[in-house]
Amino acid sequence: MKEENRLRNIEYPILSRMERKSSALFAKHLHALLLIVLLGIIALPFTVQAQTIAEYQQQAAKNNPELKAEYQHYLSALEESPIVGTLPDPEVAFAYFISPIETRLGPQQARISLTQMFPWFGSLSDKRSISESQAKAQYEVFQETRNRLFYQTEKALIELYELDQSLEIANENLDILNSLVEISLSRYETDQASQVDVLRAQIEQEDLKTQIALLEDNRNVLIQKVNELLNAEEEQVIALPDTLIPEMSIESEPELLNKLVQQNPALNRLKYQEDSAREMKTLAVKDGKPSFGVGLDYIFTGERSDVPTLADNGKDAIMARASFKIPLFRNKYNAKVQQAELNIQSVQSQITDKENKLETDLSSSLRDYYDARRRFDLYDQKQIQRVNQALSIMTQNYSTDSSNFEEILRMQRKLLGYQLSRIQALVDMQVSSAFIDYLTGKHNINLNK
Repeated sequence: MKEENRLRNIEYPILSRMERKSSALFAKHLHALLLIVLLGIIALPFTVQAQTIAEYQQQAAKNNPELKAEYQHYLSALEESPIVGTLPDPEVAFAYFISPIETRLGPQQARISLTQMFPWFGSLSDKRSISESQAKAQYEVFQETRNRLFYQTEKALIELYELDQSLEIANENLDILNSLVEISLSRYETDQASQVDVLRAQIEQEDLKTQIALLEDNRNVLIQKVNELLNAEEEQVIALPDTLIPEMSIESEPELLNKLVQQNPALNRLKYQEDSAREMKTLAVKDGKPSFGVGLDYIFTGERSDVPTLADNGKDAIMARASFKIPLFRNKYNAKVQQAELNIQSVQSQITDKENKLETDLSSSLRDYYDARRRFDLYDQKQIQRVNQALSIMTQNYSTDSSNFEEILRMQRKLLGYQLSRIQALVDMQVSSAFIDYLTGKHNINLNK
């Protein structure tokens, strides 16, 4: 009676060891069979094709509204060149003489004037160059947005991969803990272990179940974030390949620095702005030069009635004109040149500051990458193997000595921690590599294409 009450306190059914073993074995095989059949039925009509990171990145680039907006800004900037790079519209004027002006050939009654102004030589080409540089700078804004979207998409997918792998590892460890619960319960029933062993195993079991539930919730949130980046009309099923993480190789820091200086869109945008500022200075100098215009006047002349035999009586007059705009007040033109020079210096300072920050970001990313690789090698090649070996020895010894059960559970927690740390290190390597690709403009599109 005392033994029955003691078993009832830990809420497990009372079966003989042979009955428990047979029942558990039968239930295990039955559940496995039902699970296989059920998964087969479900998978038949709903097979989801796994996609690579590059495919998801292209989908995001195609659908993302922010990226579309930046591209439209670039197309709008391209239309600026025809606007500023052409001559000003000609002016047409009409005048009617209320009191006609008498001339030898007759009274002048009306006048039509046509005038075309011309800026200083080369001003129009400078304006077109400024517009083209600004359009190129806007293209780099688009390219920066696109590269950032690629990085965010890859980072989110890698984090999703990490959650999937962590869930798989946690569930595998949960199976091990379930086995430890059964082992401790079986030994407790035969007075080979204490009730504390069972309770300890159950505590670890429930803690891990709670951790698994949190991982599943995090996965749902991350799925929503990925769909936001993809801008899918309906929630899309995200299917990643099992071998998402490839072997990575990082170029040397000098090579990466060279790529960064040449290809980073944010830096290139500032360089195009510098070109635009220099051309603005050239244009400001030319604005201080005279501009000129040519014109034509056509004057309508009436006939003289008092001299009907006059040669060319009532002949209309045609007059050619030339005009000049003289930049007499020099202060404003000098101020324009000075303003352009200050803009050049400002952009140059921004370029230097941006280069320094990008180099720091690159060094930081390389540090994170190498640190993650060292951690991965540590967990993958040393710590996990050692913990597994220790667990195997301790589990075998537990059949004869129950005193080390707490140490088994502690070692099991350490194994789970190392396994999760290994996948975390692998993911950190990939994220660092993706950020380096973002800094060095790996996904840039050639403007000429």
